[in-house]
Formats: sequence, structure tokens, C-alpha cells
Amino acid sequence: MIKKLQKLKAKKGFTLVELIVVIAIIGVLAAILIPTMLGFVTSSRVTSANTTAAELQKQINNFLTDADTAGYGMKKSNTAIASFTFKIADDGTWGTTLSEGSYSPAASDAFKGTKTWGTEITGVKANEGNKSDIEDATELMTRTLADVFPDVKSSYVFAYCVGGSCKYVAYSADGTDAPSSMPTEDDFKNGVYTWDGNTAGITSDGIILGTAPELKLGKAS
Repeated sequence: MIKKLQKLKAKKGFTLVELIVVIAIIGVLAAILIPTMLGFVTSSRVTSANTTAAELQKQINNFLTDADTAGYGMKKSNTAIASFTFKIADDGTWGTTLSEGSYSPAASDAFKGTKTWGTEITGVKANEGNKSDIEDATELMTRTLADVFPDVKSSYVFAYCVGGSCKYVAYSADGTDAPSSMPTEDDFKNGVYTWDGNTAGITSDGIILGTAPELKLGKAS
């Protein structure tokens, strides 16, 4: 019995100093690794948003090309601008607004041909309805995009189109509201934006915004 007690006494546990040292090391590692991991997650989300924006631009241009072939596309020689705002709800329902009169010439002068382009479309879901029966070109575009992007939800999309093509797209997966700060036509022409001052793809109000063409980080003037 005495020998067993002696053996137990001989076994040492961690001292208080050793525990403090271990905790301090863990704290230092956490301080280094957590920001790195968060930065990686943010970078991945920005990359994903840029990829989606580029694909949206591609699909909108495909639609405009098909519309032109069918006789109801944009007037290629016209300077009239059409800007589309798409809002996709949590359940995948798409709504579209075509700006009317906020540019000169007005958006109504941007199109030609056999279909009208409505200024307000709501309640569109992927793979619903017969697209061949749709007479409104804005609704047809919305349904086409909804079919191509069935997994896009709780998102905001802005598409700027002129001269027969979509020149740029801004895309956010952080809800259906537009960020308080948005790149302008000049920003896209210059290829840079001030963003939040530190990270490309993060707006000043902390929204992740994908852009196509992708806007690099610029300095505030």
C-alpha cells in the first residue's frame, strides 16, 4: 500500500505555470490563424461572386444576341442605355426592373422589333411556364436567367446594357438590397474602384459584390 502511494506521488501533473504557458501559446496561434482563415473565407466569397457576375454577364449577352437574331434586341447603333435590376428572393423568385427615363435617351429607345420590353416583372421562378408563349422580352430574359441560375437566391444583380450588349454586371449574394455604394460606369471603364479601402470586392458598407469585368482595388482620390 505504501509503495502504491509513493508511486502516485511520483507521478507529476501540469503545474500552474505550465498551464499558463500552454494557454498563452494557444492564444498566440489563434490570434495568427483566425484572421488568416477569415480572410481566406472572405477571399473565396469574393471570387465566387465575381465568377457568378461574369456568368450572368455572359448569359445576358447570349440572350441579347438571340433577341437580336429574333428581331427584338437592342439597337446596336443607339446610345440609349438599359439598366436591369434583378432581385432574387430567398425562395428563388426573380423580380426585374428595367430603368425607364433615368438615362437620356430613355431605355424605351434602346430596343427594336417584335416584342415589348416591360419595366417591371415579378414572380418568376426557374423552370415554370412555357417560354415560347411569352411576349414580353424582359420577362423572357428573366425566365431565361432563372432557368440558368436556379440556385441563386437572396441576391441582387445590376446589369448595364448599351449598344446591343451587357457592358457590366454587379452581383451581391448578401440580400436583395443594393449596396449603399455601387461602382459607376466610369469605374468600370477605368477598371478600378475604391471598395472599402482595403479589400477588392467588399463595399464600404461591408457587402461582398462581384463585378464583371472584375474591378481591382483603387485608391480614394
